[in-house]
Amino acid sequence: MNDRLRKARRAKGLTQDEMAKLLGYQSKSGYSMIETGRNRPPLPVALHIAKIVGQEVEQLFPASDVHTS
Repeated sequence: MNDRLRKARRAKGLTQDEMAKLLGYQSKSGYSMIETGRNRPPLPVALHIAKIVGQEVEQLFPASDVHTS
């Protein structure tokens, strides 16, 4: 579970469904799997998430949680 990400999202007053829509996902499950740690986001998605919640990507995701390929 990525508690930092969940807290940052909630601090912005966003639901998982709203985050998913902002990221272009068809449903919230794609985003939810990132927040729960089941999927590692690609770097562009991690950067977009960080921008939405107004934090640095390094604050939200340890380097091992992001994939660059």
